[in-house]
Amino acid sequence: MQDTHTNSLGWLLDQELGTVEGVRYAVLMSSDGLLKARTATIGQDDGEKFAALTAALRAAGKAWDEFTGGAGMRQLLIESVGCIGLTTTAAKNTMLSVCTTGPDADVGLISHHMVRLATRVGHELGTAERVPVAEGAAGAGGAEGGSTA
Repeated sequence: MQDTHTNSLGWLLDQELGTVEGVRYAVLMSSDGLLKARTATIGQDDGEKFAALTAALRAAGKAWDEFTGGAGMRQLLIESVGCIGLTTTAAKNTMLSVCTTGPDADVGLISHHMVRLATRVGHELGTAERVPVAEGAAGAGGAEGGSTA
């Protein structure tokens, strides 16, 4: 298994989001929850869990958007007593998700850095859509691709 912090995008998350006041950790994932990169402040196992959880929340957000008119979803925010979670589209089939250090974190500042990162390097962050092996789309997932969510 590839370490998603030491890859070419992990350092970028550390540089662009890991230094922003109020960010506990950040992950970059495919839209179906496959972890691509993480900050040093979250371990591999927890990063994978966070990515999967975020993908489930995104699916609920998309359903909510469709139910309320379907104009499109830009960002997902979840506020709990101890922290705030922010998720935004980073590139094609790719999301960026952040957990704050507490409920008083500057969500505007953090969102600004998330969008800036996605805009600055969005072309590098995109993920090809994974397809079921039975469909056999070459280069879009292959034997390791699994199924789409």
